[in-house]
Amino acid sequence: MKKVLIGSAIAVLMVSCFLYSGFAQQPAKEVLRITCWEGYADQAVVEAYKGLVKEKYSMDIEVKTTYATGQEDFYNAAKNGTADLISPPADMAKSHQYNCFEPTILLSEVTPQNVPNLENLLPFFKEDKSLTHKEKRYGVPYNCGPYGLAYNADVVKEAPASWNVFWDPQYAEKYTINNNFYKVNIWITALALGYPYDHLFSIDMLKRDQIQEKLNPLVKNAKSLWDGEANPEEFPGLSLATTWGFAVVKANQKGGNWKLANPKEGGTAWIDYWCITSAATGQKKKLCEEWINLQLSPKFQAAVVKQQGVSPVVDNVGDLVTPEEKALFHVGDNEYFKTVAIWQVLDEKTAKAFEEMWEEAKKQRS
Repeated sequence: MKKVLIGSAIAVLMVSCFLYSGFAQQPAKEVLRITCWEGYADQAVVEAYKGLVKEKYSMDIEVKTTYATGQEDFYNAAKNGTADLISPPADMAKSHQYNCFEPTILLSEVTPQNVPNLENLLPFFKEDKSLTHKEKRYGVPYNCGPYGLAYNADVVKEAPASWNVFWDPQYAEKYTINNNFYKVNIWITALALGYPYDHLFSIDMLKRDQIQEKLNPLVKNAKSLWDGEANPEEFPGLSLATTWGFAVVKANQKGGNWKLANPKEGGTAWIDYWCITSAATGQKKKLCEEWINLQLSPKFQAAVVKQQGVSPVVDNVGDLVTPEEKALFHVGDNEYFKTVAIWQVLDEKTAKAFEEMWEEAKKQRS
C-alpha cells in the first residue's frame, strides 16, 4: 500500500513539475509603453507594429499608450521611467525646465543601423541637432507642423493675409488660441508687430511692454484657450483658430470647411521627435527602434499628412498622398522648412519673461 501511495505521489509530482516547467517556458508578453500626443499611435500603426514584431521576433507584444497634454508629461515619463518611448517637441529636451541631459541623461542613444529609414529623412531634418548630445543622437524627427492660423471658410470668405486678423474687432469672441504652449502666442504677437524671426527667441530682442500691450487683447478676446490641441467640437461656432493642424482635419471630417492661411509675416513651426527613454534597455530598446523605423515608412509618413494635417519628415511618400496634399503640406519640399522659424530652446531669462507676460495677459480674462 505504501508503495502504491509513494508511486502515486511521485507521479503527481512529476506531472506537476512538467506542467510548471511548461508554463515557465512560456515567454511573458512584452509591453511597449508609449507617452505621445493623441494620434501618434493610432490603431493602424499599432497593429502593423504588432505584426512586424511577431514576424521578426516570433513574439507577441502589447502597446500601452498614454496621451500627453503638455511637455511635463514627456519629461516625467522619462524621469520616472514610466514610458519606453516619448514624442516631445524638439526644443523640450534641452530646455532649462525639462532638461533631459543635465544633470542626468534620461534618454537612450539611438542606434542608426537599427533605424534604416533614417536615410529617408529630408536633409533639413537629418541636419537638425535638437536631440544630439555630445555628438550622439537621442531622438529621431517624426513630423513637423506650424502653430497655424486656421479659418472657417464658410464664414471668412478670403484667407486672412496677416496674424493681425486676430485683433480685428469683428472676430472678438470668435476664435480660440493655445494656453499651455503660451510662448507661441507671444511669437505671433511679435510677428504681427513686424519683428523678424531672429528676434523671437530672446526677450532681449523684443520690446516687452510693446508685446504685452498687444498680447493682452489677444488673450482677453479669445472665446477659449485650449490645452494639448484645439477642440474641433468648438469649431462650428468659431471664425478663426490657432492649431497644430490636427483639429482642422477632425473638424473637416465632421463636415466643417476649415483651411490654413499663410500670413505674410510668416510663422513658427515645431518638430516632434520619437525618443527612447533610459528605461528601455536591451531588447526593449531595439523594439523601440523598430517602432521608430516603422513610423518613418512611406505608409505612416503619409498618415502624418492625411490624419494629422501636418508635414512628414521624409523625402518621398510615393503616390500615397494627392498632389494637392503634397503641395499643401510641403511633402518632400526641403527648401520650405528653411522659410519658417523652427522653435528654439529659450534661455531661462526669456522663458521666465514669457511666463510672466502670459500670466499678465490672462488676468484680462477675469
